[in-house]
Amino acid sequence: MNEEFVSELKKLIQLQKLDSEITSLEEETKSIPEEIKLLTNQINDSQKTVLSAKEELKNIQLQIKQKELDLQTIEGQIKKHNTELNSVKTNEQYRALLSEIQKLTEQKDNIETEILNLMETVDQVQQKIRTLETNYAEEKSKLEGKIEELKKKQEELNTQISQKHQEREKFASEIKPKYLDVYEHIKANRDTVAISAVIDNSCSACNMRLTAQEINDIMKYEEFVFCESCSRILYIPLELEK
Repeated sequence: MNEEFVSELKKLIQLQKLDSEITSLEEETKSIPEEIKLLTNQINDSQKTVLSAKEELKNIQLQIKQKELDLQTIEGQIKKHNTELNSVKTNEQYRALLSEIQKLTEQKDNIETEILNLMETVDQVQQKIRTLETNYAEEKSKLEGKIEELKKKQEELNTQISQKHQEREKFASEIKPKYLDVYEHIKANRDTVAISAVIDNSCSACNMRLTAQEINDIMKYEEFVFCESCSRILYIPLELEK
């Protein structure tokens, strides 16, 4: 057993633990912007619901104004025809004017009914808007609180990541380059996992079954033994702890 090799291998295993912690923290912080975006979208959607209701109210009020103008026009026509009744010269003209006045009066009654119905709808929509605005204010406050918590969490994670990188840099500087370089090369090509424990005579990273000769070579701890399947450095935890 090469004592220097064993010592450096143990350091590499510890380095990989640090790298794993850094990766975990980085993955956690990556998800936060998307969470914030989703919460922000919820706030915007809630606000759009309020704005939509206000637009609905505006449209109804415009309808009321238009119908009030129509009503004024019809009332003017009725007034005009009533005046004309006094100046007609034949019964036929008189009956025609009465018929037109009756028709206009029915239109007037219908429009007045429509205006009353629209005014009732205005009351209902205004109540809906008040409810929506209350819900929006409460939801916005709650969601903005969650967003602030996520931003704070992100800051804390970034601080931890920075500290871990400093710790990693210091620790890596204590590993001999000829061992560290091999580790870094494999790590760059194997999704950050460069060293794999042998569990039940198999590589725990890719589940490749090892031969008896490979197990013996690992147990010698004289030099790196690589998995033929995934090219990671192999070690046997229990043997290394002896």
